[in-house]
Amino acid sequence: MHPEPDLKVTLVSPSRETPYSGLLPGVVSGHFPEEDLYIDLGRLCQFAGAELILATATGVDPNGSEIGLENRPSLAYDYLSIDVGIEPALTDLTEFDEALVPVKPISGFMARFNLVYEQYRGGGAFAIVGAGAAGLELAFALNHRFGGKAEGNGLQKPIFYLCQAAAEILPEAPGRLRANIQKALAAQGIQFQPQFRAVRQGAGQLVSAGGAVLEVDQVFWATGAAPQSFLKNSELALTPSGFIAVNAQLQSVSHPNVFAVGDAADMVEQPRPKAGVYAVRQAPVLFKNLIKNHRGQTLTRFKPQQRYLSLISLGEQTALGYKGSFWGSGRSLWRLKRHIDYRFLDLFKNLPLMTQPSAANKQVLDPSTQCRGCGAKVASSILSDVLSQLDPDGGRVLDDSAVLTPPIGELMIQSVDAFRPIIDDPYVLAKIAVVHAVSDIYAMGGRVGPIMVNLTLPYGSESITRSLLQQVMAGVLSQTKAEGGQLVGGHTAEGLELNITVSVTGWASSGHIKTSRGAQLNDHLVLTKALGTGTLFAASMRGQAAPSWISDAVSMMLQSNRAAGALVAAPSVHAVTDVTGFGLAGHLQSMLVAGQGVDLILPHLPVLKGALTSLSELGVYSTAHEKNQRAATSVRTQAFSDQRLLARQSLLFDPQTSGGLLISVAPDASQDLVDRLQALGFDQAAVIGTITDQVGIAVSGDG
Repeated sequence: MHPEPDLKVTLVSPSRETPYSGLLPGVVSGHFPEEDLYIDLGRLCQFAGAELILATATGVDPNGSEIGLENRPSLAYDYLSIDVGIEPALTDLTEFDEALVPVKPISGFMARFNLVYEQYRGGGAFAIVGAGAAGLELAFALNHRFGGKAEGNGLQKPIFYLCQAAAEILPEAPGRLRANIQKALAAQGIQFQPQFRAVRQGAGQLVSAGGAVLEVDQVFWATGAAPQSFLKNSELALTPSGFIAVNAQLQSVSHPNVFAVGDAADMVEQPRPKAGVYAVRQAPVLFKNLIKNHRGQTLTRFKPQQRYLSLISLGEQTALGYKGSFWGSGRSLWRLKRHIDYRFLDLFKNLPLMTQPSAANKQVLDPSTQCRGCGAKVASSILSDVLSQLDPDGGRVLDDSAVLTPPIGELMIQSVDAFRPIIDDPYVLAKIAVVHAVSDIYAMGGRVGPIMVNLTLPYGSESITRSLLQQVMAGVLSQTKAEGGQLVGGHTAEGLELNITVSVTGWASSGHIKTSRGAQLNDHLVLTKALGTGTLFAASMRGQAAPSWISDAVSMMLQSNRAAGALVAAPSVHAVTDVTGFGLAGHLQSMLVAGQGVDLILPHLPVLKGALTSLSELGVYSTAHEKNQRAATSVRTQAFSDQRLLARQSLLFDPQTSGGLLISVAPDASQDLVDRLQALGFDQAAVIGTITDQVGIAVSGDG
């Protein structure tokens, strides 16, 4: 909410949403819905003016100031803050199988837990390894959830074991509280197994170092903390346990431009156990020190509290709590824990309106002082360096022009598309831009050949420009190769925002060329990809789109039409177009010739998750929606009483980014085409209508 004007902030995360561990026991026990567990990182970054890159870190090079990312180029940084949590420590186990369910990371745990819960059918035995606060809460929560399912369905109640290597539960807690925990475990039928150090799991058994054997169906692992594997060879100074060693200022003891907090770090001067409460308290100091480090000011010391309030849910709506020698129990403590957890989550979900320009809108350099025209070109040295690193065997990329020789006997197809940012991630955005641009080639039955790209990069320092150019060009090169094309030239310039223009040349024999005209009477219309990107990203800009909606939309936009384009050469295919900015209605209207019309079946339209909700419940439309509707004069809309049908009708005018192919095919070949498309990964491909001799586009609500 108080951004530093000359810092560009990027968040790297493997997921668009992140779980809050404090709410996990309440979700597992069934008291709270799972969606409450997650913080929407896309919405948070949008609010904060930060960029979100969805990628998995594979390494850190602190000497080169780069983060290695999985399946994409490294990301450069000036300052790095690491809070990546932990992995489960499984070093004590000599063997284990798929029945072992680690609690960390929580995102992976929830997917496994849901599968186990659905598979449970009466009876069964389960073990929780680790009787710290997290293990205790999990044991009580699982027992409550599974036991309730058994009672509600007349099934046998499952058996739960709580195992730990030590003899005492929570040795730091008051004695009377420990006694109350023992009573609660016994009252709920959870069998406590002290001095049970698990060393082997598999084939339905959990075996201790002392030879004790428990017959169990699933084992939930809630003990031990291991550092993320990508930190091992990072050259950052680590503690003997493998975590990042930081000083009292939360700064790496070996690399002063690197900071680390939470479970990923060990404070060498002030050792503390792994607990989320410290990460929360570290956050304000971390923010201050990142800014002060950038300004060259003296850093602030973090002073961790000696004691903190621990609250342990008991499955039912009761809890135990202690701080030092003081402790208590009851429903009021459970309500207190719920209040604390939801108050914390509300900070990230109920975001206030920004009263000042975000960091994303403040340029590192003043645009008014920057040259324009050809003076705005990105330095050739930066471009050459980036291209040579990304594609050392690709040969020289021409600056502004390319000489092309068409294959003998083939025709040339050309298309160009300009692309403003629809998502923050420059690598993924570049891939989508290429997928979007080459669809025109596939719609005409061609194959992709030479590609040229024109980039406008936001004004920035040389290091920022180089890093951004590397991400964009890596995306362009990766997708160009995936399409079977070749990058032959382009142009770079600086401006107010990132803009990607892709010019594509394709080749096709004259006998294989398809156009948008040529549909025949009674042809079936097949659409290869789902609709809804316009409304979904409009909702995302307003902070109203669920993370899963955007994730699914991005996956769809990244799906190339190349495989679908290979099918349109069939004689049974009479006309093809791709569905993009004019919406389905606009592109469908362009397919029709005099005397032709369409019967369009609205329930058959493939729709992206959340698109109908965005239109019908949120009332969010793309800014291009209205002009698309005005232009689609041949559509005969209906006043449906069903709001979902009205939303599907509105979807006809929704502008699409990297949409599917719309194919007019002989009726006796349409189902075979759909089957082939679905086998190629176009899961939502469907017949959506029929070409008729009734002029206009008629919509039907009958499936």
